[in-house]
Amino acid sequence: MASFGAILMMSGLFTSTLTQQAIEYHVQDAPSNNTRDTATVDRATIFSLYDGNDLTIAPFDTAREQRALFDGAFSAPTEIVPEVEPTCSSGRCTWPLYGSLAICGDIANITARGDVQLLESLGNITEKRLGVLFNTTLATVQAFGFESFFFQSVPVVFPVVVGLLDQPTNAFNKSVTDLMTSDAFIAYTDEPLNNSAAFDMSKIKYLEVAFWWCTKTYETSVTAGEPKTVEVATRSELKEPTSSLNMPWSQFYQCYTAGTCNQTYGAQTARLEPPHGADGPDDDYVIHVWSELTASSLLAATMFDSVFMDRTRGVVAGGGIAKAFGLSILGIFMATKSPPPDAQLSNMQNLVANAARSMTNLIREGNTRLNRRDGSAIVTGTVLTPQTFVRIHWEWTAMLASQLVLTTVFLTLTIVSTRRAQMQVIKCSSLATLCALDKKTRQHVGGINDLDSLEQKAKLLGVQLHRNSAGVALGLEMRRPGASSAAEPS
Repeated sequence: MASFGAILMMSGLFTSTLTQQAIEYHVQDAPSNNTRDTATVDRATIFSLYDGNDLTIAPFDTAREQRALFDGAFSAPTEIVPEVEPTCSSGRCTWPLYGSLAICGDIANITARGDVQLLESLGNITEKRLGVLFNTTLATVQAFGFESFFFQSVPVVFPVVVGLLDQPTNAFNKSVTDLMTSDAFIAYTDEPLNNSAAFDMSKIKYLEVAFWWCTKTYETSVTAGEPKTVEVATRSELKEPTSSLNMPWSQFYQCYTAGTCNQTYGAQTARLEPPHGADGPDDDYVIHVWSELTASSLLAATMFDSVFMDRTRGVVAGGGIAKAFGLSILGIFMATKSPPPDAQLSNMQNLVANAARSMTNLIREGNTRLNRRDGSAIVTGTVLTPQTFVRIHWEWTAMLASQLVLTTVFLTLTIVSTRRAQMQVIKCSSLATLCALDKKTRQHVGGINDLDSLEQKAKLLGVQLHRNSAGVALGLEMRRPGASSAAEPS
């Protein structure tokens, strides 16, 4: 019994630790049940400004399109234009994979492809454009009274010319070509050209810059208030053939000048295949052709520009989209050396990707910006909020239950054992017994000089509880044979 009790006492020392191990409180994010919490992100499944009879263009929306192109083009080549920002009320939200209409973009090296006929045609166009730019610049400086001093102070220039391609170059596959909304060339040179002589056109190089419609799969999340959107998949494929979506390759200009585009195009649409992996593979992605050609014409006007840049990449004349391309190809302002060809290519690819993403953002935000009620344009996510959960470790709980059962068994055995011995537990303590004995009994036991003798006498000594006539306990006295029943044996 003593050993059993000692083991239980030692295990009791760890009860607090076991209790902490048995129950843990975890705080983790879980879907919110608050109906006021919101998690939304814009996307586009339809691009249309058509009301059944005409185009309803919102005020200054055309300016927003051109600004979107400029915002992306004039971003630093090392920067990435962010995606559409989602709305998340808690700072922690997730969305399923979703698809959207988008603008894709890329470049091709026309010079490296070696198409002699195309290079000859572009050379003639570029030479005429440079002559016009030179004469316009000369007329402008003469109006200021500088005469020929201006070009004498800037004897050589780096020309950058941006123009439209009137037909496909076959640098991109057919599915991409069918979806092109803008196809332009950039003419530039790594060596400065002399202003005092005819430009040496053999030094001119050419790149193709293409933008086309596509569908993308996005994965969006918000963590600690910071949004993150990743492009998971991209697809550039029409469901069925349609007329050209690139204004210079279409009949749009004729109907535009005649005011007959409703009769020419009307409700004609182009349908794109959904992107891979998106939630809702049966979603329709539709482009209204007349609306799209109007946007394409604005891109065409923006992608027609030219600029002269001096030795330190300062602008001599011009300064539109050609300047953005010039800074990526020739180097930043105050640079005196052009980047190597691989850096030029990388800079241009990043610039085109940023411009495409900036225009995509404008398209995705269109329904919200124009207050349309297109439910498919909003993707609803899940709002996550911190919630506390209790985790019970049943192995530790079983140990605590076992300790409780064993303690109960020990107390029961102790009571039974004591009852059978017909003695109070207090008898096991010699000092406690001596303190409670009456004077006569203490004299019988003797003093405490010899503790061993005292302990032996205490073990052999029988005591009983002495009560008065009212039943109040007065103390302990030696048990004698034939004692009154009012005394309780111990």
